[in-house]
Amino acid sequence: MNSGIACLLGLSLAGLLWGQEHAPLAAGASETGAKKLSEELAAGKKVLILDVRSPQEYSEGHVPGAINIPSEDLKKKIEEMKVSKDTVLVTVCEHGGRSSRAAVELQKLGYKTSSFCRLDSWKKQGYELETGTGKAPAAP
Repeated sequence: MNSGIACLLGLSLAGLLWGQEHAPLAAGASETGAKKLSEELAAGKKVLILDVRSPQEYSEGHVPGAINIPSEDLKKKIEEMKVSKDTVLVTVCEHGGRSSRAAVELQKLGYKTSSFCRLDSWKKQGYELETGTGKAPAAP
């Protein structure tokens, strides 16, 4: 193997070991900041929070009241739940990549008020997390 290729492979491996690369945010997705989401929940506003991470990630900590629907199941589950197209939806994942794509997908399905929130921001700002499997999806 030539030394240039070996060096490139070494740098790539080092990047994988030093830090996980996160999916980029989806173009056109609207973000709801952690502070705004917390304020809306505290004010009793009806917001359906959809955590689009894996069940394991969700059980380790999620926004209180969030429903876990992994991103790959979102379209099917949201249709099964018969959620009104006027429902305020906020999708959540750790860094915004999956949740921003989910918010865009919901917009394409006709949901008027979908946005995303980053769980890492929620945690950094000191907001409470729930752990465990939470509630089964139910229509709002």
